[in-house]
Amino acid sequence: MTEPRASSPVKVERRGAACHLTIDRAERHNTMTDEVMNELAAALRSAEAMEGVRAVVLTGAGEKTFCGGGHLKPAADGSPFAMEPGRFDNPVASLFRALDTCNLPIIARVNGGAFGGGLGLVCACDFAVAVEGAMFGTTEAKVGVFPMMILPLLMRVIPRRRLLEMCFFAQRFDAAEAKRLDIVNRVVPAGELDAAVDAMVAQLAANSPVALRIGRRAIAAITDLSFGDALNLAQAILPVLSQSGDAREGMRAFAEKRPPVWPGR
Repeated sequence: MTEPRASSPVKVERRGAACHLTIDRAERHNTMTDEVMNELAAALRSAEAMEGVRAVVLTGAGEKTFCGGGHLKPAADGSPFAMEPGRFDNPVASLFRALDTCNLPIIARVNGGAFGGGLGLVCACDFAVAVEGAMFGTTEAKVGVFPMMILPLLMRVIPRRRLLEMCFFAQRFDAAEAKRLDIVNRVVPAGELDAAVDAMVAQLAANSPVALRIGRRAIAAITDLSFGDALNLAQAILPVLSQSGDAREGMRAFAEKRPPVWPGR
C-alpha cells in the first residue's frame, strides 16, 4: 500500500493490478477542494509510475456519495469563483487534463451520489460502475451558475438533447437513467460493487498495456478531429503500435495458441 501524508484528503492504495484513489471527505460529501484536485492529479501521475499497475479506480469514501462536486466558498463579492492573475488553468482544468492524458484506463467506482463536478469525474473516466441507489445531476442552474467546467466531458458521453435537459432543467436522476444515458456501464447492488470493479480490472489486465495506453490517448485525440484528420492520425499511429514488444508477443502467442505474456513496452 502506498499513501501520501496521513492528513491527505486523497487516499492512494495499491490493490493487485489496480491503484485505487479515494476522495476521503465523506463528512463533506467528498466535495473537491483545490487541495483534493491537485492531489488527485498528482496521484494519477504516481499510479502511472507504479510497476504492474494496469488500471486506476477512482471513488469516494463512505457509502453515500461518490463526489458532491466542488466545495465552493463565496468570496467577499458573493462569487464562488475567483481568477488568479498569471495562472490560466484552475485546479479543475488541471485535474481534467490529468485524467485525459493518463496512460492507464480509469474506472469510476460510483459508491453514491455524483453531482456537478462529481458527475464530470464520472464522465472523465473510461468506465463506470454504480450502485443501484446512486443519484446524479447537474443542478448548478438552481444556484445561478452553469456546469461550464464539466461540459467538455459531458459532451463526449451524453447526447445533445439529453445534455440540454440535464443542464437546463437541473433535475436529479437515478442510476438506471445514468445507464440509459451511457454515463455508467453497469449498475449493481451495493454488495456487488467491489466484485464488479475487480472483474473489470481483471479484464483490462488481461490485454496489452501498450495497446490500451496508446488506444486511450488515440481515442481522446480522435474524438475532437474531423473524419479525415482522424483517419490520418489513425494510420500514422498503427504502424508505430505494431512495432511494440506487446504487439510482437501478441502475434506470437496467437500463432502458438497460448496466452500472451505482455512485456508492457
